[in-house]
Order: sequence, then C-alpha cells, then structure tokens
Amino acid sequence: MDNKDKIAKLIFALGKFSIQPKEFKLIDGLNASERGVFRAMTQIIAEKPGTELFGLSELNSYLNFTRPNLSQTINKLEDKGYVERVVLKDDRRVTYIRLTENGLKTVTDGFNDLFSRLEKISKILGEEDTEKLIDLVLRFCDAYEKTSEVTE
Repeated sequence: MDNKDKIAKLIFALGKFSIQPKEFKLIDGLNASERGVFRAMTQIIAEKPGTELFGLSELNSYLNFTRPNLSQTINKLEDKGYVERVVLKDDRRVTYIRLTENGLKTVTDGFNDLFSRLEKISKILGEEDTEKLIDLVLRFCDAYEKTSEVTE
C-alpha cells in the first residue's frame, strides 16, 4: 500500500472513530459546547481524581473556546443547574466552576456509561490488542501535537 492509500485509510478510520460518540450522548438536551465542557471536566477528573474546582483557563485548555463563548456556555450550564461559580475568599479575582450535585451525578453517570462501553470493547479486543491500542493512540496524540507545533 502506498503512502497516499495509507493516509486515506487513516482518514477513513479516524472518521469512523469520530462518529462513535454521537451514538451515545453524554447528556441529552445540551448543545455541543455544553457537552464539551462536561467532557473537559471528565477528562480533568480522570487525570486528577478528586478535582472539585475547575479554573476557566484549565477548562479552556481542553476546549480552545473564545473567552466570551466559554463564559456563555458556563452561564447556560449554570442556568440548567449543572454548575455553579465559586469565588474564593483568598483571591476574588479568580472564578472557579464547581459541579452541582446534579452536575456531578450527570458526569458520574456519563463516565460510568463510557467506562462500561470501553470495558466491553477491551474484552472484544483482548488484553494484548487493548494494550497495543492504548500505546498507538498515545503515540498518535504525541505525533499529532508535534506536527501542530511545527505548523504554528
């Protein structure tokens, strides 16, 4: 297979992969930006268990929204009862976002659904192929980041 065919096959595979999450939405009734904030929070919690307060800059490092777009999205989530703004007494200049009880339940339920699905996929693939997949996805992400650094 020549390089053009490999790249076309990779594009096809990534396209199929990106379609999968649309089959099961994390939260019904939220737009893509709002679901993106929840995905970012879930990612942060997965990386740093026990995280309760999310800085706007930290969230945006996963989202790359404009400031007004992020603020508007947080406002909508706040209006729907999923998050609340928190200002610390120590530093009133910084606003944090915290999941409400309803928001935490929603994230937990979504995470559990995703975990269950990935567990089933892992069983289908088997331990060895699952490990290979993890290594390849991480290598792919590193390579992707390196190529984006070159083009900036």
